[in-house]
Amino acid sequence: MSFMKSLSEWWRRWFGSSNDGYYTVLGILRHRYADEKQHAARFRQHAQKMQYPQFREALLRIAADESKHADWLSEKINELGGLLPAVVKTYPTERNSWQYLRDDLEEERQCAAELETEMLSVESDYPDIMELLRRIDEEEHKHRDEIREMLMRSDPQALWPA
Repeated sequence: MSFMKSLSEWWRRWFGSSNDGYYTVLGILRHRYADEKQHAARFRQHAQKMQYPQFREALLRIAADESKHADWLSEKINELGGLLPAVVKTYPTERNSWQYLRDDLEEERQCAAELETEMLSVESDYPDIMELLRRIDEEEHKHRDEIREMLMRSDPQALWPA
């Protein structure tokens, strides 16, 4: 038996879960990891296009948080004996600052809904993973509030990026 397979089996026995639950949790962690990596990249891209320096700084701070979330998820995936997923690179379209912020807020809202569903599916069997997802959710809520505030202070008719 390979080391990774025996480690995975140990974790399943440790948590007292079936293979189905283990693979569900691992799938959730891998999906969330890929999302967090994509979000971090998108926020960094959008930050470079912001008209206002304070918005740029805020998006770079949010990108750093998203990268931190991906690191936390990576640790859990590795602990469970899983492999990190490939992350699809995203390319921004040309928009103005207001449109980037609107897109960011919508993406964060969709992610929040997914995260809520994911938390419900791991709640009872994996308390440590539930706590990790809960911490991420709290920070994501703050990010949505920050983006919403920037969006309200931004001009929808702002100049397009040069």
